[in-house]
Amino acid sequence: MFRKYIFLSGLLLSGVGTFAQRNCGSMDYLNLQMQTDPKRAAKLESIERATQEILESPYRVVNGIITIPVVVHVVYNTAAENISDAQVLSQIDVLNADFRRQNADADNVWPQAADSEIAFCMATVDPSGAATNGITRTNTSVTAFSTNDQVKFSNSGGKDAWPADKYLNVWVCDISGGILGYAQFPGGAATTDGVVIDYQYYGTIGTATAPFDRGRTGTHEVGHWLNLRHIWGDGPCNVDDLVADTPSSDAANYGCPIGHISCNTVDMVQNYMDYTDDACMNIYTTGQKSRMRALFEPGGARESLLTSNGCGNGAPAPTCNDGIQNGNENGIDCGGACPACPCNGTSLSLTLVFDNYPEETSWVIKDANNATVASGGTYGNRADGSTLIIPLCLADGCYTFTMNDAYGDGMCCNYGNGSYNLSGPNGTIASGGQYGASVSHNFCVGAEPAPTCNDGVQNGDETINSNTFESGFGIWTDGGTDCARVSSAYSFSPSYSIRLRDDTNTSLMSTTNQNWTNYDEITVSFVFKTISFETNEDFFVQLSTNGGQTYTTKASYAAGVSFVNGTFYQVDLVIPGPFTSTTRLRVRADASADDDNIYIDSMVITGCLNNARLQESSLEEASAVIEEAEAISNINLFPNPANESIRVSYILAENSQVDLRLFDMRGRLIDQRSMVQAEGTQELVYETTSLEPGTYMLSLNNSKGMVTRRFVVVR
Repeated sequence: MFRKYIFLSGLLLSGVGTFAQRNCGSMDYLNLQMQTDPKRAAKLESIERATQEILESPYRVVNGIITIPVVVHVVYNTAAENISDAQVLSQIDVLNADFRRQNADADNVWPQAADSEIAFCMATVDPSGAATNGITRTNTSVTAFSTNDQVKFSNSGGKDAWPADKYLNVWVCDISGGILGYAQFPGGAATTDGVVIDYQYYGTIGTATAPFDRGRTGTHEVGHWLNLRHIWGDGPCNVDDLVADTPSSDAANYGCPIGHISCNTVDMVQNYMDYTDDACMNIYTTGQKSRMRALFEPGGARESLLTSNGCGNGAPAPTCNDGIQNGNENGIDCGGACPACPCNGTSLSLTLVFDNYPEETSWVIKDANNATVASGGTYGNRADGSTLIIPLCLADGCYTFTMNDAYGDGMCCNYGNGSYNLSGPNGTIASGGQYGASVSHNFCVGAEPAPTCNDGVQNGDETINSNTFESGFGIWTDGGTDCARVSSAYSFSPSYSIRLRDDTNTSLMSTTNQNWTNYDEITVSFVFKTISFETNEDFFVQLSTNGGQTYTTKASYAAGVSFVNGTFYQVDLVIPGPFTSTTRLRVRADASADDDNIYIDSMVITGCLNNARLQESSLEEASAVIEEAEAISNINLFPNPANESIRVSYILAENSQVDLRLFDMRGRLIDQRSMVQAEGTQELVYETTSLEPGTYMLSLNNSKGMVTRRFVVVR
């Protein structure tokens, strides 16, 4: 939208004052504050400048779920106005659903719709430290309140606010003049900070009155409290709501006029900051999310809420030896107001974003001797959706990090959207949220351990041979009539591949004698596609250590079991030594007719150069085309070698979060990203233009396990 900071100083026209149309008093209230207090406008402009600076910066300090403690002050004159606890809680449920985009009526009309990652919890600790249910009740002689803030003070028949730096204050009362609610924008006085909602438009049950009976008045007003303007900017087309991804509009919309056009664009009538009916509203946008969350960055107007204990369990005052990271401590009992804890190893950080059941979450880190070096949880004293950052210090070595869930459903996503992230000096080590009873990650810190043949890393310069067959057979030889180097649409690399067919003594390709005596194991990687193979027709990868006199089958792949026709597959076959100076590899087809073809392409052979040999039992694991995680199958990477990009396709057996990580051959993390994806075939394109030529490992990880594929970047 048009970026222009406009703060209207005159009183804006309210709605028509009937119960058929939404009527919010927030902007009138703001303008009245600016008229009566000249510092109010200056404060608001200061907040806006800070907001724009944050939005224009790529860096964020506050990540994950922000949880805001809420106290609800029910101020009533009649029994009907004294709404039930259940009705109070129904509004909190709506806020959590709407701000987390978990509302049942969420749709996909607007692609910029976003989860704001802001949550709300009823206060369990009052300002004095006593336990509370987060609800106060005040009987008043005032029959109705206006927008003059009298409901916010005990001496005028209302209820005094709880400290605004620790709680979101919500007052529920009878508001006169047809006003559904009003809110104080950031930067106002702490004694009046919060949201006021008429009892007839609060929550979803009891006195909630249609068409404003789905709690969206609360969502709308809390949006103002978090610095959002009305969707139309409270002015004509050239007046901005200060959010870039909301379309321009010239006035409020009422009812649900989907498709209405103003300012030459379709109005976003489903936005919570319009004036439409509750049933019509269902979204905040990415831009609105960023604007709200900017308030919680360092120096932001709502930053203090991040350290509130309002949703705690009434714990005693924090100390420097209570085992909890309190206030301005930069670690558990470390830094800030407490003595700093020195780290003589590697500093790590574990960030936990809790789901709705923190009391089920625990974690442990064990060293190579299975001794516990760090642990935590469970976290029954933490608020749902809250974030905990735990600093760690580990000596050089290798470790296993395990997240546990007592109920067996992980931290995401049936009961909240929890997550974990373990990071070190080089970035993320482990992350996720979807798992069962536990999930483990192996990692090392400090000095790199000595390379082994089963460390999952290509150590040193271990590529023996790489051939896409574009310029010839290379170290491979033509087996005869039923083997040919061909250019066809079935090739994986740009043009050429090796075609094998039928089942004769010429249906094969083999290497010349290779001196591999220095290698303890080799890995044979290639891509293949079959045409017209019948069920159980297969092909083999074989090894000879006597110059081709005899061969031993190291892996076999059968149609209908290991692969289907017409699809590219990637093979990564590990073959342990010992090897000789007359070692040969052979790929042989076992089909029934000349039109049963297999196309072999992008053949890469790598070796491991130390004495840590794999156990012979690993041969059994090499019999499958790909070592699949239970819920990830049919992984294909092409083209391989890659130049500008590589396409990754796979099939998910169920909805899950998939974590993608890219490593170089020294095991260093190059890139990572997480995606929540649906069941079925998935495909992504990974740009490789920024990668140096060489071999890389791509890892896909979900709650069921991990698969890794190698690919080569060429220029």
